[in-house]
Parts: sequence; C-alpha cells; structure tokens
Amino acid sequence: MAATTEELLQMILQSLEKVEYIKSEDIPNIDLYMDQVLTFMDRKLRSAVRPQTEDRILTKTMINNYAKNDLLPPPVKKKYSRVHLALLMIICTLKQTLNISVVKEMLPDWDGDAVRRFYDRFITVQKGFGAYFVNQVRAAAEPIFAGGDEADAEVTDFIISAAVASCYAKLLTEKMIIYKNE
Repeated sequence: MAATTEELLQMILQSLEKVEYIKSEDIPNIDLYMDQVLTFMDRKLRSAVRPQTEDRILTKTMINNYAKNDLLPPPVKKKYSRVHLALLMIICTLKQTLNISVVKEMLPDWDGDAVRRFYDRFITVQKGFGAYFVNQVRAAAEPIFAGGDEADAEVTDFIISAAVASCYAKLLTEKMIIYKNE
C-alpha cells in the first residue's frame, strides 16, 4: 500500500530530525589516504547531504580540485588530516546551495585551531538551525496534515515555498558575504 502525502511528509520530517552532525572530536585523529577519506565522508555525510542518491558525495577529482583551487591545503605525503576532513565536511554541506567561490570566501585559514573553531561553530549553527527548520516546516505543513479538498494544491504550494525559501536563503548568504568583505 502506498503511503499518503501526510505519511511521506512525516517520514521526511523524521529523516531531517535524524541528520547526523559530526563533532570535531569524532573526526579521525590519524591522517587518511584518499580512499579512506572518500569512505569516511560518504558514511558520515550521507544523511545530511544526499540521502536518496547512490552518487558519491565526494570524488577524488573534487578533492584534487579543491586543493588545486585553494579551498584545501594540499595533502601531506598523499594523506589528509583532521583539517582536511573538517574543511571537506563544510564544503560538502555548503556547496549544496552555494557556488564554490562563495564557499571559498567563507572558509577559515588552514591553521588547525582556526579550522577547529570554525568547524565547531559551523556544527553548532547547523544543529540549531536544523531543529528550528524542522519546527518551521511542521508549522507550514499543517494545511497538508489537515487534509481536505485542497490537499494537492497545498502540497504544490508547500514545494514551491521550500524552493523559494532556498533561493532567498542563498541570496541572503551571498549578499552577507559581499557586505562582510567590503
């Protein structure tokens, strides 16, 4: 039996509530080779970045390009440190909505302490906003949960609202970065 719209929306909200946030102390303390980095990132970011696709979250080419374009420091003897992993987690999250050039402007210097502080702030904000967002979505979805004759139109309006909110959030972010850099 197919799930109803309300059941699907409840499942989506529950999945948003279960997004995993990787604390800085949970980032491996040992340097990793490229394949280990790819496995770690895929396992840790799947729920937050691309839960419904089989595509890799990150590829060797992406990592090499990030290093070549100075989003990441180059690996040391083909190994990647905690600094690399923290920066990659930030990049993978932000690039879902922002241009990579905007992401680059947001990243901290590559100093280990600066990256750890930035990453800890990033995770704190991400967790806090995630909880706020789920509550806002629940409130906005009330007409869908109520059912009725306009249920299809309510779902369409809800989808449009989510897409438009994403556009406004992206625009706000880009304008704030310009303002900050002036």
